[in-house]
Amino acid sequence: MIEGGGTMLSEVRHSKIIELLNQAGSIKVSELSKAYQVTEKTIREDLEKLEASGILKRVHGGAVLVESSNSMLPIHKRRVRQQAEKEQIAAEAYQWIEDGQIILLDGGSTTLELAKLIQHRALTVITNDTKIAATLAESPHIELCMLGGYRRKGTYTIIGPSAIQMVDELNVDIAFLGCTGIDLERGISVFHRDEAELKKRMIKASKKKILLTDHTKFDQTALISFASLKEIDLLITDAEADDQLIARYSEQGLEVRRGFMQE
Repeated sequence: MIEGGGTMLSEVRHSKIIELLNQAGSIKVSELSKAYQVTEKTIREDLEKLEASGILKRVHGGAVLVESSNSMLPIHKRRVRQQAEKEQIAAEAYQWIEDGQIILLDGGSTTLELAKLIQHRALTVITNDTKIAATLAESPHIELCMLGGYRRKGTYTIIGPSAIQMVDELNVDIAFLGCTGIDLERGISVFHRDEAELKKRMIKASKKKILLTDHTKFDQTALISFASLKEIDLLITDAEADDQLIARYSEQGLEVRRGFMQE
């Protein structure tokens, strides 16, 4: 069932359309028009824009999810995509952590792999990911801080005003951040406004900002940009990112490291 609730801005409508695709895999123009109280013509224009971004494919009367769009797959499927790459990235990220630090693990599957590696370390860990929190909850060495708020549908991620307020009060040594896309001109982006706002606050609260992203997210742009490349101290990607790709981003002043396959 799609919930309505008045005419909304196109940006918000796009986010809600993406959420519905994430849950159901397909949507109908007529249902969206009724739910969001806009014309079917407006909905078709929304779908055209989202199709141009590679998120969906328009079909007669609606649209379907593009299977190759990793960022839009249901969370249980998304967690297993690029698994080897995520492990490579996490292993490299681990090298940047020192005992006694306060670190922030942004919600996501790559930061979850990092959480698995640090269970024996003496750290204070802040996270907005319920899966990460569960992974670290029984570690006797970790001081765990879970951000409060509401769960974004289809994910393990906590967002909202309460989470933002908590982050604003924190002082973090290193924030390990995730994203949906990274682009030379548009910067670093995600699909949801609340998530973007929380990431902005995470960046502000942290001394060092490290972005963890696999090679499939380069030269990609999601709906909302939350940071420029200059706001990130280090980008860690996987071994599949080729030299030319790395060079283009390094030329912008961004330090880039690659994880490598474990023996």
